[in-house]
Amino acid sequence: MIKWGKFILACSCLLLMSACGDRLEVEKTTLSLVYGFDLGEDDKIIAYQVSPVFDKQAKRKYEVYQAKVDTIRQARGVYNSMSSGVIAKGKLQVMMFSEQLLKKESILPYMDVIYRDPKNTGNMRMVVAKESVSSIVNSEFTDKPSLPIYITNVIDVGKKNNNTIFTTVQNFHTQLFNKGITPAVSEIKKGKNTIVVTGSALLNNRGIYKMSLNRRESELLLMLQEKAKPPIPFTLSIPTQSLKNLNVTKHEKGTDFVTMNIYGLNRKISTNYEKDHFSFDVKMYLEVSLEERTFDVDMKKKQKQLAAILTDLLEKEFTGLIRKVQKKHLDPFGFGWYARAFQYQQWKKVENRWPDEFSRATVKVTPTVEIKTYGATE
Repeated sequence: MIKWGKFILACSCLLLMSACGDRLEVEKTTLSLVYGFDLGEDDKIIAYQVSPVFDKQAKRKYEVYQAKVDTIRQARGVYNSMSSGVIAKGKLQVMMFSEQLLKKESILPYMDVIYRDPKNTGNMRMVVAKESVSSIVNSEFTDKPSLPIYITNVIDVGKKNNNTIFTTVQNFHTQLFNKGITPAVSEIKKGKNTIVVTGSALLNNRGIYKMSLNRRESELLLMLQEKAKPPIPFTLSIPTQSLKNLNVTKHEKGTDFVTMNIYGLNRKISTNYEKDHFSFDVKMYLEVSLEERTFDVDMKKKQKQLAAILTDLLEKEFTGLIRKVQKKHLDPFGFGWYARAFQYQQWKKVENRWPDEFSRATVKVTPTVEIKTYGATE
């Protein structure tokens, strides 16, 4: 009897429980997956929302809403006036800003509502459109997935292949308000029949666009951050003099190349303060396998010599990237974090102007390449 009594009580409780009162049917919902922002001719913001369409009879599998507004929050009211369903913004995947907008204005005012609203997810991808957001969201790709999914997939593949910096809204908040680093986000553009990851966009600590890195430079940046995902394919052009040192005759068709996969990367940074400026000594140990070479060489005899050539070429590329970024008074590498951790007293004097101070810093990158394998066939 006691067991039956417990059973009846449990059933009564289940019957009295309320059902979901705020249930939304997919067909009656407009999911905001992509937000985009352009600068209009009159300096007003042109805001875009891209949402999938779940109606089987619809020929187009996504819809684009457009609004000319003063603030991001105003755009939602415009979208609601034309939407066929209740707008659900908690599933946003991409926040996209045009390069033109960020060259003229800081990104900070437009991010306020994103961080203030607790319904927004912190995993949204931050993206800069190389030309305009309009060229991307108004594209017609007949042989591609639905546009919101396609944009997300392109960025994720770029991240997987180390072609671009991958920055979420949450990471972006850290980069904006942490004094030891400046923001870097993914950069894309509209190609002929596709969307192309062009590399990474670098912003200053006020959120204004300053420069772009191509895919190769983005790869180097990720390696310096120790965030590159192995294997990292890397092709290097071998100079004529280096080929002569290897007893190799230069190709008649042009310069010869080596492609390697970097599958082991270990980085150590030493920080010092001397002669009134910071200095950073970056040592990188790279384990590589040769995937391709366009010249013939005896690897058993010349393996260490070829590794030394690759080391020298990589050092020049790392150094060139750092010098290029320093000229723009930026620090997407995060060297400021090391200055704060290991030279705190000196850091406190310059923390409010770290990007300017970093432009004066001495950074020495010393990579060491070790060729572990060079193929199954000799």
